[in-house]
Amino acid sequence: MGGGWDVRGITDIAVLPLAVIVLSLFSFLMTPVINSITRTMEFEADMYGLNAARQPDGEANVDMLLGEYRKLDPGRVEEFIFFDHPSGRTRITAAMRRKAEHLDTASAEEMARPLFDGK
Repeated sequence: MGGGWDVRGITDIAVLPLAVIVLSLFSFLMTPVINSITRTMEFEADMYGLNAARQPDGEANVDMLLGEYRKLDPGRVEEFIFFDHPSGRTRITAAMRRKAEHLDTASAEEMARPLFDGK
């Protein structure tokens, strides 16, 4: 077994470089899948926060500020591969959808507040 590589078994230290290569390749290939799972959990956490705080404008303001150092509107493939959190576009859309669906429970102060006050 492994005569050409001088590997005597699975416990031989000579297996380590191959194991690192295999695990690195597996991790690289699984990154989009893991990012998608994390992105879904983060979106659900955003929805929980929106429902608990009832401040969709606050969420949208924060997402606009995050856009200063993070791309707000990535392409579908770019988001699938590289983003482990929902894009700013997705978060703002969800906040405004929540606001539109719950107009009857919104306070007058919340309805009068501008989306982005520039601060």
